[in-house]
Amino acid sequence: MLASAGWGAHTGKIVHLELAPYGASFGIDLGYTWSPGFRLGGYFFRSLGRSVHQPGETLSGRAYEFTADTSSLNGGLTLGWDVPLYQLVLRYQLGLGVTAMAWDLRGTSPRTENFGDDSSPSLGVHLAPGLTLLWPYGLFEGGLGFEYLAQIKDTIPSGFIGTLLVGVKL
Repeated sequence: MLASAGWGAHTGKIVHLELAPYGASFGIDLGYTWSPGFRLGGYFFRSLGRSVHQPGETLSGRAYEFTADTSSLNGGLTLGWDVPLYQLVLRYQLGLGVTAMAWDLRGTSPRTENFGDDSSPSLGVHLAPGLTLLWPYGLFEGGLGFEYLAQIKDTIPSGFIGTLLVGVKL
């Protein structure tokens, strides 16, 4: 069982909108590792996101400004492999999960920006390849992790998440 805290960043715009649903993130990772190194796990984390102030333009050419405030919840299952490296463990993993991105576009509406319908959150599936370097110490372990959330739904931006992990081995 590992608790995580980290930071994430989006990797692109969605329909000319800059949405930042990752930002400060915290969560939990539970899993079981068999003696040869194969690992099956599950994860859940909340990303607070951040607000992005940006310009817009109506179809008639009138300029205006608005703020896109987004955040996300992510959860899913992982398959991984732990490789011992001296006193460290290198974990390769692939996650398959669901993202729920909530947004609030202050100063305009999602329909004005052609951002789908007015419903929030937007739900989508993601693939999350990742790499974690852990330092086991007795029953405890800690380390650094990195994963890329490749979003399948085109209204949720993909992004990188870097995390600091602390937990226990039971």
